[in-house]
Amino acid sequence: MSKKLKDSNLEVHTDGGIHGSHENKIAMRDLLNDKGPGFCLAKWTQVTMHLGQGLTHSCHHPVAHKIPLDELKENPSALHNTSFKKSIRKEMLNGGRPTECDFCWRIEDNTGEFSDRTLKSLDAYSVHDHDSIVSMSGDEDVIPKYVEVSFSNVCNLKCSYCGPSFSSNWIEEIATHGAYELTDNKYNGITDVQYKDSEDNPYTDAFWQWFPEASASMHTFRITGGEPLMSKHTFKVMEYLLANPNPNLDFAVNSNACVPDKLWKKFTTLSNELLQTKSVKGINLFVSAESVEEQAEYSRYGMDWNMFTENVEYFLDNVDGARVTFMAAFNVFSIPSFKKLLEYVLFLKQSYNGNGLAEWFEECGLNISYTYQDKFMTPIFKDRPRAEWSNRVAIDIPYVRHPKFLDANIITLALVQDYLYPAAEFMYKNTTTDGWDDGLGFLANESLKLRRILIDILQNIKDQTAPDNTTTNQSISAKRVDFVKFVNEYDIRRNLNFLETFPEMKEFYRICELECKKNETVNENQQ
Repeated sequence: MSKKLKDSNLEVHTDGGIHGSHENKIAMRDLLNDKGPGFCLAKWTQVTMHLGQGLTHSCHHPVAHKIPLDELKENPSALHNTSFKKSIRKEMLNGGRPTECDFCWRIEDNTGEFSDRTLKSLDAYSVHDHDSIVSMSGDEDVIPKYVEVSFSNVCNLKCSYCGPSFSSNWIEEIATHGAYELTDNKYNGITDVQYKDSEDNPYTDAFWQWFPEASASMHTFRITGGEPLMSKHTFKVMEYLLANPNPNLDFAVNSNACVPDKLWKKFTTLSNELLQTKSVKGINLFVSAESVEEQAEYSRYGMDWNMFTENVEYFLDNVDGARVTFMAAFNVFSIPSFKKLLEYVLFLKQSYNGNGLAEWFEECGLNISYTYQDKFMTPIFKDRPRAEWSNRVAIDIPYVRHPKFLDANIITLALVQDYLYPAAEFMYKNTTTDGWDDGLGFLANESLKLRRILIDILQNIKDQTAPDNTTTNQSISAKRVDFVKFVNEYDIRRNLNFLETFPEMKEFYRICELECKKNETVNENQQ
């Protein structure tokens, strides 16, 4: 018989919450492994639906799969409970490690770090469902506690690591210029065709049949894209929640924060109304940035960095109690300026986050200050609105693995030394201590994400560098070849200049060109 939560060593707060401490991560990992080495609660409790294409997956690491229309016609909950996903659940329940979850196996087997299998299962939307899930067969239809939905791919940006499935601007480019020609394949050919009117299709129809009942059991509902603020369904959901309050629901929206001013202000106003009327428990705005200024605008084509920062701060100023989380999709283009992004996030944390102890110290008459690496701040809490949440500004650092040529594990040791390691060191020197400066720096879990990436990248570099600084790892070499091919074509199509925008990466680019020449020589010798 599988262990239950009460049989584990998890430390539970008096309010039922479970802290993400190191000890609890160990206990959660052990509890999952008691059921099987591939068992993960997220396969039941979490879902991302791409309704414009009819795709679904649970956890962002596995590739999304098609929702069969025949299943959906009989059962709208097939948005989450497809026959394919049920087969993966059964594999997990019976001791298997599904192939689609290989990122977690790579972390667990090669680094000794906690994988997202542990972290996602420990989240508040998952952990309390453990006991019911371990007793399931895998055939059940379940209501997910954490729901992400993309209503369409309409978007005003063309991010380098995105594609036609998630950006209408990418569709236009590929329709005009075709796919990017790489070594053995084509990048961003149009394969997942959106419905002609992707805002209204059988998948969105099923969603509105399913959502009213399902939302009552949700912990978190999050809208992604495309660009959500360019979809009518986003505002329809917000208006539905105003008319049908759910005070236990955390509501979240992803955004590139570079939409027309009218849409941004409408979203800000509705967000404030939802909080002030207590129609939802909380609001979290997820904004996308993994570098800064010109380098961010290069990678996230169509972005205006100044507009981005102005809109983020406008939202924080005008939606009292709302939270902003930076989604830093870490990739090759992040390397040179990632530390600068962290400095901006730290500035916002120090400007908007609360700290009850520090506020009380001030009320008692103390003049207090906190010293951070490269920063100094004297918080004066009485001069700003009291924060409902101590952690109004946060950062998450997901690791871009697709497309493979933008996976940061292709970089050189020199780039790690000069840029990545200093960024990780900056985070840890500015990581807060529970019970003292909470909220005024990075959380331990935030810093852990970058540490994990750093270790994974070093695993791919260690003992695999040739005398000419190319790599002896054939997989990494192939990715570097495709990186050069992609960047060269990307610059031509968009009238950009990689070497001018990323002068810090000139030597890396030269090494990638050398990888191209070496591969050409090998191919010639094989003919």
